[in-house]
Amino acid sequence: MASVVGSAPRRLNWYPALGIAAIVSIPLLTWSLRRNCAQSVQKQDLSSIPSLPLFAAAEKLAKENPDKIAIIDKAKNESFTYRQLLADTVALKKLILEKLELQSSGDLEERRIAFLVPNGYDYVVTQWAVWAAGGIAVPLCTSHPVKEWLYTIGDSDPSLIITHPSFEKAAAALQEEVKNVAFITLTPFSAANSSAATLPSFQPSLPLSRRALMIYTSGTTSRPKGCITTHKNITFQADSLVKAWKYTSEDQLIHVLPLHHVHGIINGLVASFLSGATVEMYPKFDAATIWKRWQEKGSTMFFAVPTIYSKLIEYFDAHIKSTEAEAAARDGAKALRLLVSGSAALPTPTKAKFAEITGQVLLERYGMTEIGMAISCGLEIDSRIDGSVGWPLPGVQIRLTDKETGEVIEGTDKDGMIEVKGDNVFLEYWRRPEATSKEFSSDGWFKTGDVARRDERGAYFIQGRASVDIIKSGGYKISALEVERELLSLDSILEVAVVGLPDEEWGQRVAAVVKQKPGTAPLELQSLRAELKKEMAPYKIPTVLKLVDNIERNAMGKVNKKDILKTYWPEKA
Repeated sequence: MASVVGSAPRRLNWYPALGIAAIVSIPLLTWSLRRNCAQSVQKQDLSSIPSLPLFAAAEKLAKENPDKIAIIDKAKNESFTYRQLLADTVALKKLILEKLELQSSGDLEERRIAFLVPNGYDYVVTQWAVWAAGGIAVPLCTSHPVKEWLYTIGDSDPSLIITHPSFEKAAAALQEEVKNVAFITLTPFSAANSSAATLPSFQPSLPLSRRALMIYTSGTTSRPKGCITTHKNITFQADSLVKAWKYTSEDQLIHVLPLHHVHGIINGLVASFLSGATVEMYPKFDAATIWKRWQEKGSTMFFAVPTIYSKLIEYFDAHIKSTEAEAAARDGAKALRLLVSGSAALPTPTKAKFAEITGQVLLERYGMTEIGMAISCGLEIDSRIDGSVGWPLPGVQIRLTDKETGEVIEGTDKDGMIEVKGDNVFLEYWRRPEATSKEFSSDGWFKTGDVARRDERGAYFIQGRASVDIIKSGGYKISALEVERELLSLDSILEVAVVGLPDEEWGQRVAAVVKQKPGTAPLELQSLRAELKKEMAPYKIPTVLKLVDNIERNAMGKVNKKDILKTYWPEKA
């Protein structure tokens, strides 16, 4: 099958989408605990699978509906059932344990397994196999250069690296640099023998407190850190979304997100599989493909970052509008049940333009590597407020604190630091106890480093990251995200990044790096300022303007503003 090439109670939260006060409960998790009764580590059978909540949900579905499709792999053009997914998981689990000579214990015991596998069925099997074997999954970003893979591998200290044949050259480069670590080249799985796949036997669960996933922070403000979440964290994060966004086994998600971040892994994969949905996986995003797929209908959900929605709008305007395909494209997008935007701030003009085209009001939410999702607007359109990410998800506690004093802010319309508490919060930064401790308050709340404001409805409005998005100029505190939203409302601006430029007189000056729309006249600072004064307080308006051909973003659509400063104003960085 593979060839070897060669380690406290929760308060009630009002949530508009549910319409009731929601008490934290995870039926699958508690059912699994009752079923297994034991949380002690036992010898694992190589041919069986532990009854973790995710696997237990898949087993239940496979028994009730053996033909239920879990994954449609568009690169392979094949479909795979939940039954085959479990069978292939066990087969790869066995190979991993045999490669590391752990047949006697049948348990990786939290050894790290790094893997470089493209989006699709093979990725899911690899991740599930690592979890089934008791290891920590360390997915490598498929778009990163070798240098960044080496950083992740060096920091996570894996016992095994699994590579896909599509990364043959990259795997060879890694093996040149990485010594004393075993390698496996994965033989891609096929649906050809799906009818012969047998459901594996199940055994008592591994402890849900066991470390399961290591995702590296985006590194937009500091060197990437390995963020460790447990099976309990993962299950809670996913189950919270299942409740709030009402995933069902009838749902079909079009998945185009990178799979080295929680957005793609938790929101896209784990929550979908917990609810028995089908995930239609694409190796990468392509606007033409998505519009064509929407016209065909059949899918119900789509999750993306704001830049993807911008590209979908651009493609519609350039290739679909005023053609015979326009009506079908609009109807196809309108038929979707749920479209979500996250991982970066959604510009209001993008949200409005997408709604005009499709009739869909994008649902906004707030999350990060360390906490999964924590805040979300509701499913009801009326509870989606422009510029707001909504209310705390079921079971998640949120508070705002004063940055200087640390005191809890009880009122409304005052900026504060977002702090989070709940079973969604990660365990630790890998081998960084001081960094972990620094990010928690004395009473156990995780300090996100983000600033928000809460209105009288209890809805939260993200102001940005305290370290780069809150600009202090002439005694005022200015949200870079607010300035960016106003700039993007102008017809001539396609993309923008607003940063604080160090200044002796003002402390910081508001500087805008702008990519203009093709065919528009070059912007000039004075005319831009005059236009913005109609909508904004003078102290918020940029006093520095830099026109560029491109604004670099990472795989999740985020801009590294420290890099922006170094690139365009190196003397100030």
